[in-house]
Amino acid sequence: MPWTAHVVVDGPDVGIQVDTFAEYPDEIVVFAAQFFTKTLAFYRVSTIDGTLVASRIIDDTNIDNAYSVALVDLNGDGQKQILTNNHEKNDNLNGVFVYPLPADMMTGEWTKFTIADHFVNAWSLFIPNMSPGFPYAVYPNGNTNERAHILIAGDGDHKAHILAPVGDENSFDYKDYMIVDANGTVGALAYADLDGDGFLEMYMPNYDKGYIEVFKMSAAGSNGEQQFLAQ
Repeated sequence: MPWTAHVVVDGPDVGIQVDTFAEYPDEIVVFAAQFFTKTLAFYRVSTIDGTLVASRIIDDTNIDNAYSVALVDLNGDGQKQILTNNHEKNDNLNGVFVYPLPADMMTGEWTKFTIADHFVNAWSLFIPNMSPGFPYAVYPNGNTNERAHILIAGDGDHKAHILAPVGDENSFDYKDYMIVDANGTVGALAYADLDGDGFLEMYMPNYDKGYIEVFKMSAAGSNGEQQFLAQ
C-alpha cells in the first residue's frame, strides 16, 4: 500500500533536523534550512495528530541561501547550538555559522556567530560554482568531552577544510585549515573510524574526477595542528 503524504507546512527545502525537547511534550521540533526563501526556522509539530503547533523564524535577514542545519553541542558543556551554512555564488556572502539555542526558543534572542567565511569559488566556464557545502561537527579522537572540530565540504571552492577550536573553551573561535585542494567539486563528506584505531577517517568524493579519497586523522603534530594523511 502506498504511503499517504500529509503537508504540515510549506517552506523547508534543503536541510532539516528533527529533535525533541522536554518543554514541548508530544511534539517534534523540525529545524529547517530554507534555501529558496533565505530562511533558517523551526517548526513544532504534534506527534498526536501531525498538525503544526507553532513555528518561529530564527534568521531571514542575515543567512541568505540557507543550506544545512544540525543541532550540536560544540563545546561539550551541554549547551546546544545550531550549526548551519549558506551556499552562495558570491564569495563575500558565504560562510558557516553557529546560533546558540536561547533558554526559550520561541521568545529568546537568536545570536549568529560566523565561524568561517569567504570561501573562494573555483572558476567555471558554464555553471557558476557555489560554496560552501555541508559542515560536520566531529571529534577526531572520539572524545566527545572535548570541543568539536568542524569538517567542511567546500563544494564550489573545490576543497575540504577543517575548523580547529582555538581560544576560550566557551567561545566559538576556530582556525580554518585546508585539508586538500581537490581541484574538483567536494559536495559532501563522510567520516568514521573504520580501522578502529581511535581516530576518524574522512571520506571525500570528488564529483568532477569521479573518485573517493580517504584521509586519515591522527594526533596533532609538533605545531599543534591536526594531521591528515591521504590513503
